[in-house]
Amino acid sequence: MLHPQLTLSIGNVPSSSFESFMPGSGNADAYATLMAFCVGDVNEKQMLLWGEKASGKTHLLSAACQHFASRGYQVAYLTGELASHDGALSALESIDLLCLDDLHLLESSAQETLFHCINRCRDSGTRLIFSSKLSIDELSFSLVDLVTRLSWGPVFQLHTLNDDELPNALALQLQLRGLDVSTEVIEYIVRRYPRNMHDLNQLVDRLDQASLSEQRRITIPMVRRVSELTV
Repeated sequence: MLHPQLTLSIGNVPSSSFESFMPGSGNADAYATLMAFCVGDVNEKQMLLWGEKASGKTHLLSAACQHFASRGYQVAYLTGELASHDGALSALESIDLLCLDDLHLLESSAQETLFHCINRCRDSGTRLIFSSKLSIDELSFSLVDLVTRLSWGPVFQLHTLNDDELPNALALQLQLRGLDVSTEVIEYIVRRYPRNMHDLNQLVDRLDQASLSEQRRITIPMVRRVSELTV
């Protein structure tokens, strides 16, 4: 049973939401299961998401943090690197949600500490969400019991969006910022800019700033200038 508390943020939690995530066909099941997990519609205490860069792992962990925090629950977000520090995983069983991103960055010396943290969290009812760019087997953790613990719950591989899905995902990001951008501009960006949402979101941020600063609608010439792309 979750109990509203003050929000606790450990590390820098990126600001993302479920509404701003475009799952695409390859991530539909993972997205639906995580949503159900966050609202308590599935009888699970933990989940693990893995996949290559720009597949949406950090976005979804951040969205889960935002979902819980906005409802007054206590959450913690750590990367594997931060979780490797002495004391970083202490007393986290007292919170409602722990998100551990970039699990592949966890140092070998912290494996046993994480193992015990997971046990305490599961005993206390703290929900756990992990992410990694590597599958559980590829993590090559030497502590077998930790590998077993990480498998205790739904495990999903996330996939990057395909070429047909990218324009819709880009259009969603622009729409959420209140930017009126023509289909022609969206197609121009998708054709000429790195084809992953991580880089496209960075471009959208710069275009948003340029549009606000210049008080102008986003056009292809503005995209060229902001992104420093050549035709």
